[in-house]
Amino acid sequence: MLYLTIVLFLLIIICLYCLCDCAKPRNYPPGPIWLPMLGCFVIFLRLRLKFGFIHLAMQELEGRYGPILGLKLGKQRIVVVSTYDMVKKTILRDEFNGRPDGFFFRIRAFGKRKGLLFTDGAAWSQCRKFTMRHLRVFGIGQAIMKQQLVFEAQELVNHLQEMSERGAVLMQTVFDVAVLNSLWFMFAGHRFGYKDERLQQALEVSHDAFKLMDILGGVMSQIPFLRFIIPELSGYNELMRILEKLWNFLDEEIKMHEIEPPNQPRDLIDAFLLEISYKNNDENTIFNRENLLVLCLDLFLAGSKTTIDTLTSMFLFLSLNPEWLKILQDELDNVVGRSRAPTEDDLPFLPMTEAFLAEIQRYLILAPLGVPHKTLEEVSINEYRIPKDTIVIFDYYSVHNDKEYWNEPEVFRPQRFLDERGQFRRNNYSLPFGLGKRRCPGEQLARSSLFMFLTNVVHHFDMELLADHDKPELRGYDGFTLSPKPYYLKFTKRSG
Repeated sequence: MLYLTIVLFLLIIICLYCLCDCAKPRNYPPGPIWLPMLGCFVIFLRLRLKFGFIHLAMQELEGRYGPILGLKLGKQRIVVVSTYDMVKKTILRDEFNGRPDGFFFRIRAFGKRKGLLFTDGAAWSQCRKFTMRHLRVFGIGQAIMKQQLVFEAQELVNHLQEMSERGAVLMQTVFDVAVLNSLWFMFAGHRFGYKDERLQQALEVSHDAFKLMDILGGVMSQIPFLRFIIPELSGYNELMRILEKLWNFLDEEIKMHEIEPPNQPRDLIDAFLLEISYKNNDENTIFNRENLLVLCLDLFLAGSKTTIDTLTSMFLFLSLNPEWLKILQDELDNVVGRSRAPTEDDLPFLPMTEAFLAEIQRYLILAPLGVPHKTLEEVSINEYRIPKDTIVIFDYYSVHNDKEYWNEPEVFRPQRFLDERGQFRRNNYSLPFGLGKRRCPGEQLARSSLFMFLTNVVHHFDMELLADHDKPELRGYDGFTLSPKPYYLKFTKRSG
């Protein structure tokens, strides 16, 4: 009798847990039904497998339930906000400026909340202000940044010329060093050579990291106990291998600065180390070596990856659409001439090139769901109530394909960024760098890098896909961002 009572009691507890776990908060946004422990993970997984991409699975659900979508994946409550009007209305509110917490978002920071990418509140604000202030001091927006980009663009052209003499060029990683150097000379005070083996190994695993996990942390974040049961299949073992390599690479960078600390900082790492020495007795300060290592990791990954992938995808697009390569080359020849390389000073006189860059970032959006946010308190959107600590995803793919603001958004048309006189005009409905306080802090550097590397390569080379290879597709690998698939180009130096 006692045994039956215990079993009955346990069954009642389990049933009550299941009922509570399936119950949606009051006035929660509409979405699929929730199952115990899984939420709507099964439905979401089925749609992701069907369409091949998370953002397309979200598009399908948004079509069913509306522009404010309520989900629960495993233990994570998630709200997806779509369309330009709803994204702009929501993302500018301070209540949505948090970042998710949990196993996946802490693992890169030794189980803590550190760095710039996945922190919020006072610690994030202090770290962001410090980082932006010193990046400006050491280059961003300064003449030295333009000079560095000129040098890196020329080095990239030389590198492509050397590679093209040996045959077709694998484009997957060709922009890695140039893009990273544009940031690294401000951050760490030096640049890397194209044959630096230590850097190549770090760049290789950084590409792996973005393909391994999605923006929600994958199954490790939604059902974290699976890492103990299936550490290999869940991606846990691979993620730890990647992080160990990146931590070791960045730790060596910091050690190089610690050997001979200067009186005056030469770069951002120096400045951070000086702050550590000033505040080594303050237990609440953000200035400690662990936080510096995580900040280095955030900048190494987030500071270069999307720019690299945009360039890689951009040149694939030009190879698939050679008429646009000719248009850009003709404009550069008319404005710059053939006797010198393009510089950023030419930008105001190249409206079609600037329009092409704006449209390619709208058309090929490689971070369709951005970086996840979190509600810092209970908040309402329209008639819906969103509890505190809910993950919020802003669907930039829907923003850049919103037919209320874009005529035929599925068509590539740079002319939509030109006025009646053929001059470039910025379109406020395009948000490739986000919006609000969480807007990409490296926007200025990214825009300048895209312009300089595009124009210098296009100005110096003709390019074509190899005839004996399968025609590559623009749709890349799904992951934290959309990573381009490997393809080869044949480069030919232009005359003149």
